[in-house]
Amino acid sequence: MKIAIFPCIGLGDGLIACVLANNLARADHQVDLFHPLLPKMQPLFPQLSFLARPDDLKVLEQYDKLIFFYEKLDWMQKAIEAYPEKNIILNPIATPNCDYPYWEEGEFDGTIPFIDNLVRYAEKKWAIENAMKDNGIQLPEDVIVRKYPKRIIFHPTSSRAGKNWSKEKFLRLADKLKREGFEPVFILTEEEQKDWPEVQAPKFPDLCAVAAFVAESGFMIGNDSGIGHLASCLGVPTLTICRSAMSANFWRPAWARGEVIIPPSWIPNLKGMRWRDKKWQKFVPVSKVYQAFLQLSQASVLSN
Repeated sequence: MKIAIFPCIGLGDGLIACVLANNLARADHQVDLFHPLLPKMQPLFPQLSFLARPDDLKVLEQYDKLIFFYEKLDWMQKAIEAYPEKNIILNPIATPNCDYPYWEEGEFDGTIPFIDNLVRYAEKKWAIENAMKDNGIQLPEDVIVRKYPKRIIFHPTSSRAGKNWSKEKFLRLADKLKREGFEPVFILTEEEQKDWPEVQAPKFPDLCAVAAFVAESGFMIGNDSGIGHLASCLGVPTLTICRSAMSANFWRPAWARGEVIIPPSWIPNLKGMRWRDKKWQKFVPVSKVYQAFLQLSQASVLSN
């Protein structure tokens, strides 16, 4: 069967969708994955096919099935309407509820990671035996995973400002870890660097170079973001700072060992008093993240 997959636009969304694409390809389906970023990483995925999202939707005529990871974008809505008889729509939402649109296809369980949900989906709906979490990424032979164990990737940004731990706390944590002999390195785009003059982030020629740098680092600390998922699927332990337990349960990086820090559940989040949504960063102190990192690093040493 010839299948087209359309993940949501984020890097992490694309890397997670590759779990499904890789399982389908292993089951002898011909799979193309359409995404705005992943074609730039094609050399790292020799068994998968990445394409840019097409302007002319007639290209979709050649596919037997179109799998959409639903998001409310005009482009996706047009693509969904182009060949409705071929559509399979998955709606990834961090909730234990079952009453949202398109739940019936994926039957996702919001209490377990999205990656694990996709493995279950591949087994149940596509009858793929021994479905796996591997998303197909392969590093060049000269890249050594965790070659620099003291280097810690800091990714302090994400797709939305409301998901981000505060800048001041990231900087304090970096200083604290530097004093302990670690090497914090901030990963930022050139545009994001303008808002972070306090640090000098390395520049990379492309996403493949970013992946190699992240892979050779010892750990990754950051918000719920694509770099966290990239680190995890490359085998780098992650510490992710999330705004809520519900989001953490579903969206956490779930390949390599990882821990998640969330604000206390007792913080009021009633209507008209959304402290947990709007002020959650204030309730996640640097000391808590630092201690969680020490536990993660010790567990990582023991496991090796």
